[in-house]
Amino acid sequence: MAFNLSASLFGGTTPLVITALISATGSDLMPAYYSMAAALVGVVSVACMKETARRPLAGSPPSVATPEEAARLVESQAPVPRF
Repeated sequence: MAFNLSASLFGGTTPLVITALISATGSDLMPAYYSMAAALVGVVSVACMKETARRPLAGSPPSVATPEEAARLVESQAPVPRF
């Protein structure tokens, strides 16, 4: 739902916004500037994300080989799972 909403809001209105920017500024390079601004937003968003490599997802069942490893994993988890 979030993907479809964002795709329709930003992807669907892009031609209108680009045309308005070209009309307002008179510059034919506005599509390139718009793309660079969108890329900058993406880079900043990715830079602000928290790294989760090699960590279990919140709420996912543990993957362990022995009962002792399972007990250590349960003890190290937060008391209230975040869903």
